[in-house]
Amino acid sequence: MRLRRYAVFVSFLLLFSCGRKPVILMGTSREVLLVYSEDSKFSAGALYRYFSKVVHTPQPETLIIPRPIKWEKFPKFVGYRNKVLFLLPNDSLWELCKEERGIHFRKSTFVRGDFTVLICSYDSRDMLYMVSENLPVLWNTFLSKAVSELSEVEFLGGKDKGLSQEVRSRFGISLTIPAGWTKYKEGKDFLSFIKGHPNRFVFIYSEPGERFLHLDEILNLRDSLTSVYYQGDRVNRDFVSSFTDDLDGMSVFKVYGLWKNDSLMAGGPFVLYAFNRDGRFYMLDAGVFAPENENKVNLILRMEGILRTLK
Repeated sequence: MRLRRYAVFVSFLLLFSCGRKPVILMGTSREVLLVYSEDSKFSAGALYRYFSKVVHTPQPETLIIPRPIKWEKFPKFVGYRNKVLFLLPNDSLWELCKEERGIHFRKSTFVRGDFTVLICSYDSRDMLYMVSENLPVLWNTFLSKAVSELSEVEFLGGKDKGLSQEVRSRFGISLTIPAGWTKYKEGKDFLSFIKGHPNRFVFIYSEPGERFLHLDEILNLRDSLTSVYYQGDRVNRDFVSSFTDDLDGMSVFKVYGLWKNDSLMAGGPFVLYAFNRDGRFYMLDAGVFAPENENKVNLILRMEGILRTLK
């Protein structure tokens, strides 16, 4: 019976992918389809809750948008750009697991350009344990993919080799600055860049010695810098989310939040990376001011794409 269901499903996929009309990927870069059965609903629920972490832009939004559906609806959504399939032996596509328990990452599995995560287990309890142990990895996988895709817009005009070289010579790190950006403010151990339409900014700060990566200390430091270089900007402490992230094997303390400037009547979202490296402390920060733009999450993830060029 299981093989029969699989054969029917594969036949549908072949018809879907080989039809006359070209396949267009469904869903945005931030949307992730969660495909589950009654037996895997607790695992899907755990991932749904983790993916639903809220940031403020200032309205509450999620960086990743989970879209849960049951297996019987999957044929209508098989062309989704990002998918997580929760697979147990009774599920119709269990054969994709090739009898291997674990979390498997696949590209172009159903249609060209899609990205699928297979979560394969022989037992629903074991699946829940496996998912719970890998929640940060799964979240960061899809967030990194979304950041990479959205930030491509920032680099359409190329890269500014001169500004990137200045960052390297002054701070000893590699950070790619897109073409069209200009240097804004600089000082001892501080350098910032801006670009308009919409208004966005990036700054770099470094100092000798290491800092304790505590949220209040990091935000106090940010406030002390922006009060000088950004005409009194400060963080709205009521709307801050912080995480520890892994960036190419380096531990980074990451903050999403809101900045505001009461005197200028301005504000918007920002993302901040803080880390210690080779006996120095670094803070990389990017933000936007785009009151006319409703989709500020996409904008701030575009900015994060610049920070993620860090090496």
